[in-house]
Amino acid sequence: MNHPLVSICIPTYNGEKYLQETLDSVRSQTYKNIEVIISDDQSKDGTVAICNQFRSEVDFPVHIHSHLPSGIGANWNHAIGKAKGDYIKILFQDDVMEAMCIEEMLKYLTDYKLDIVVCKRHIIDAESNKVTQGEWYDNFHDLQEKAGIKVDGFFILSRKNLKDFNFNRYSVDNIIGEPCVSLFTRDLINRIGPFNSQLKQILDYEYWLRVLIKYDIGIIGKKLIRFRYHAEQTSNINSTQNVDERYIITNLLYGKLLFHISRNHAKYYIKQKYPLLKKLIAFRYKIFP
Repeated sequence: MNHPLVSICIPTYNGEKYLQETLDSVRSQTYKNIEVIISDDQSKDGTVAICNQFRSEVDFPVHIHSHLPSGIGANWNHAIGKAKGDYIKILFQDDVMEAMCIEEMLKYLTDYKLDIVVCKRHIIDAESNKVTQGEWYDNFHDLQEKAGIKVDGFFILSRKNLKDFNFNRYSVDNIIGEPCVSLFTRDLINRIGPFNSQLKQILDYEYWLRVLIKYDIGIIGKKLIRFRYHAEQTSNINSTQNVDERYIITNLLYGKLLFHISRNHAKYYIKQKYPLLKKLIAFRYKIFP
């Protein structure tokens, strides 16, 4: 049986508070052909010492690279660029993998011959307790459900079925998931390119939409990741600084996925941008005056 190398890429910066739990979840993986790539943005705390200690305790390769801070996306890309595996698993310094995470995700990826799969996730708090209520939980604990995507065990999301889902949701919010819920092939990165390091808030969703333009995304119904929601995470900090990059998503949906999104929204957009093309719109959408 083939056991391809999976590179677990962990971008770090001052992550000592949660990092040990993250690394312990790597150590506990049932899938053993792994390497760990740590890209550290010159942490000022004990992050690197924790990583070095971890490297001395495990029997798989752990590579620790220093990176000149230039945004979170640049650190993600730096870690991925150092990876040697056929498959890439991004894991953040405060998130936790279930023991079967890589084994199960890799099985779906290969069985369905996909380039990327994502999974559902548990939500945990700063003390690693599972979160089951609250405003944020109600809105974001199941990203696909809110968009009208029913994942019964496993679901393959294609650009062609976007029109069946809630445009008002997926035009604003990430309905795929954070990078830590993904496993993808190295070939995908080679074809799509790196994450957009100029973005601060929605670089993961922007990337997933770029992927969706060309490739299907498998969604696993099982919760294989524990995603930590806490006040110190980057997305929360960005929200307090009024970082708003939603126009990037709008441009992708209308520019690259126009004929796959909600018919009414596509119609409205074309009429506003190209008022002289009403006959073309009528023909394309079978709307006769």
